[in-house]
Amino acid sequence: MNKILTLIFFSTLALLFPATARCQDTVGDLNQKILEYTQKLEELTKSKDTLANQISILNSQIQLTLLKIDQAKSNISLLQQDIADLTVKINDLDLSLNRLSSQYIEQVSQNYKLSKRYPQISLFTTLSFNNFLEQFKYLTVLQKNSQNTLVDMETIRTNYDLQKEQKKVKQQQLEELEKVLASQQASLGKQKASKTNLLEITKNDEKKYQQLKKAAEDELNSLLRAKFVGKRDVKAGEPIGMMGNTGYSFGDHLHFGLYNLKENELNSWSYANDIDPMDYINQHMWPMNDPINITQSRGQTQYSYLYSDHFHHGIDMVSPNKAVRSISDGVAYFFRDPSSSLGNHVKVFHSDGKMTLYLHLQ
Repeated sequence: MNKILTLIFFSTLALLFPATARCQDTVGDLNQKILEYTQKLEELTKSKDTLANQISILNSQIQLTLLKIDQAKSNISLLQQDIADLTVKINDLDLSLNRLSSQYIEQVSQNYKLSKRYPQISLFTTLSFNNFLEQFKYLTVLQKNSQNTLVDMETIRTNYDLQKEQKKVKQQQLEELEKVLASQQASLGKQKASKTNLLEITKNDEKKYQQLKKAAEDELNSLLRAKFVGKRDVKAGEPIGMMGNTGYSFGDHLHFGLYNLKENELNSWSYANDIDPMDYINQHMWPMNDPINITQSRGQTQYSYLYSDHFHHGIDMVSPNKAVRSISDGVAYFFRDPSSSLGNHVKVFHSDGKMTLYLHLQ
């Protein structure tokens, strides 16, 4: 019985003081370093936009991601150890519960046999008074033991249920952490690729970097400068323009974007308020015929450091079949930039509340 109570005591301690406390110093150090790099990134983003500063930002992002990966791995290790410990404790509690159950069944059986043997114990039986006292004491002890066994069983059962619930929670936490780790590792790969690409296309040359930055800014300014020249209804697959010479450093391409925007909300359109277009394209059709090559996806890409918010809004694509088509029925608004073809574009408003953008047309 002492072993059982000892097991209950240490199991309760495990609930009150989880394994994360055992590595508090290590986790605390990681948290402090993560905070330091986060503050450093905030300071760098406020500094002058130079190639050297951009490389420092990428290096800091890489280091911050590495720290977060170490943090996730550390927490995963702790959770795995907690789960292993809980598994052992649950198995031990299960064995103890089975042992007590057998013990209780035996005690009940003895009670039953005695009650059958001496159905009525009283002073008026043929038993001597001494025998009566001995039998009475024995029955009292036996019943007390049965009650104690029931209490022990309930205590262990409660602890068993608590441990199982805690294990379930930790397993769920482990699954979530493993997803976070996979995402962080993917981000690390993109960040390293961005740094490599930045150095490759700029040749580590500040002048070249500023030229690329200006080209990206000119692209957006040309889009905003374009004037409305007319509108008409279009059908899905109907040609609305031709992929043109954008004048951008990375060559000709169609920029396609998707927005939650109705026709009467045109004046509130913002270039940066786009949404991921891939599902919508797959539900309808691609804006160009095969073969199509996506040169830049939406989000943080190898070129996204060139944009003011370090995010590429929309998808860039090229095709030898230069015809650009509306991917669904709608009302097409045509815009032209008198100073450059860079901003020539079409906005098509669809009946489902979506607007598709087709940028860089001849």
